[in-house]
Amino acid sequence: MQLLNQVYPSRVRLVGRHRDNGSLALSTAECGGVGADRCRMEMRFDALTDPWTDLTAIWLVKGRLGLGDRTGEHALTAGDSFLYSVKDVMQFRAQPLELVVVRVGQEDVARAASRHFGAVPADLWPTAGRPVSRAMNTHWQVLTGFVRKTLASAPSVAEHPLVAGQLVEYVAASMLAVFPNATMQLSHVPSPGAVGTATLRRAVAYVDENAGLPITVEDIATAAGTSARALQYAFRRHLACTPREYVRRVRLERAHRDLQDADPTCGDTVAAIALRWGFTSTGWFGRHYRAAYGRAPGETLRENG
Repeated sequence: MQLLNQVYPSRVRLVGRHRDNGSLALSTAECGGVGADRCRMEMRFDALTDPWTDLTAIWLVKGRLGLGDRTGEHALTAGDSFLYSVKDVMQFRAQPLELVVVRVGQEDVARAASRHFGAVPADLWPTAGRPVSRAMNTHWQVLTGFVRKTLASAPSVAEHPLVAGQLVEYVAASMLAVFPNATMQLSHVPSPGAVGTATLRRAVAYVDENAGLPITVEDIATAAGTSARALQYAFRRHLACTPREYVRRVRLERAHRDLQDADPTCGDTVAAIALRWGFTSTGWFGRHYRAAYGRAPGETLRENG
């Protein structure tokens, strides 16, 4: 258990008589406030943990796992996902298994909730729980695989703060959509109010000037003199996109310029230029580049070869 306690601050304590000596393999990676871990256990044990400080969700790849908290018992089988409690002691009854963990700070998810809903409910995560639907369970599995793969490529990812910032926002927003939380009970979300064109111009100018930095929606809103939620509303109304989508659009255009100026004979590659601007998937980058410029990014690069 010493290995688990080194990674997770929730303090894992063995209880009862149900323990076997066996193997435990744990690989972990972190970047920019997001962590992902793969755990393989060839052992059986019962344990208790303190409430989890980070928002921590698992995808059980193989085996079975029994969990218990004040809401009752939860029997997980392969393919299930689950969000650990940030309020209660949790009981674990582990059999040989393999699972993948994704964790992110509660404050990061609270900022995402504020961005989309305005005021954040005081008790944002009242209980542990499963995804709200099968579709969301599948979404979480896809996200888990993507996050794990992205972090496993470190240190190359860690060297690009644009990627780290986007990863935190992606995981935080997905947590709010996948697992039960208080925002799902909001019956009315008040209008954020009107945002003038001058405010929108300040926001656009800020993005254009700082696209190479790990800026957040909150940073853009502060520079424009409005709230993050009001900014979201204004971008959708006047530009038919979200602030984050506009940032990606600008970064795609900057990557296009870099491809035009690059020299493949000097080692410049599409993947390196894409990553420089926060695009971790060359497939995603290629599809959106072709949609914007009518050709593959490699064609633009080869023109300078």
